[in-house]
Amino acid sequence: MDFKQAIIENAWGGFSVDYGLLHLQLATPFAVLIVLFIMIYALNKLLFQPVLRTLDNRTDSIAKSEQNIIQVSEEVESLKQDFQKKLDSVRLEALHLRNTGHEEGLAERESMILEERKTLENEIEKNIAELEGEIKSTKKFFSKLNQELSVSIRKQLLN
Repeated sequence: MDFKQAIIENAWGGFSVDYGLLHLQLATPFAVLIVLFIMIYALNKLLFQPVLRTLDNRTDSIAKSEQNIIQVSEEVESLKQDFQKKLDSVRLEALHLRNTGHEEGLAERESMILEERKTLENEIEKNIAELEGEIKSTKKFFSKLNQELSVSIRKQLLN
């Protein structure tokens, strides 16, 4: 028996088939399957789950920011409604004073109405400016977060 035949027959699997250059042992497919399952498990733990977790976190943060934007929009709308109610009540007071004919009271009330209106308009302008600033800062934050996530994903995918 030659050396090549002895190696083939004593291979760890017991059963072997010799096709000239191709030598198959019974243990070869099982070894390949074991290596394949180990690779699938390792890729799942090291690559796929972190990427999916990052995508889920990003989706959650986007949903939270959308909820914050909706909430801020509702607050702005409620402030507008309050302003309109106050404006309507002030107009009704002005009409009542005009109907009663008290010129001095009317002049005094109109000045108070204007002051109240100016303060309310200033408050609304401040609130709108604050909300716009919050929206801009939130957009900047999410842009920065998006860039960080992109860099992190790129590093994980390239390394």
